[in-house]
Amino acid sequence: MAGRLSREAVARWNEAYAEQTAALFAAMRSASDDLAAVRRLALAYHAVAVAWRALSADLAVPLWARHASAVAAEEFMRRSQLEFSRADSGRRPGELT
Repeated sequence: MAGRLSREAVARWNEAYAEQTAALFAAMRSASDDLAAVRRLALAYHAVAVAWRALSADLAVPLWARHASAVAAEEFMRRSQLEFSRADSGRRPGELT
């Protein structure tokens, strides 16, 4: 019988995802050159990726759930890297290089 995820891991995921959602909406409302909003979003995506990765390492859950968590971690890490790159380059959303 499969076990349950640790409460701490789930709580970290909930906190990270709540911040990511808030950061995303803040970035959508901010000026296109607000690099602080972009960096906040990048950090939030990174925190969600770390939380997904922790869930994917939990051996008490089914393999399919661990795999899905690992895939989610990769996607949020990719988004984090994109936003960090955008913040570092100072580009505005939608600008081409």
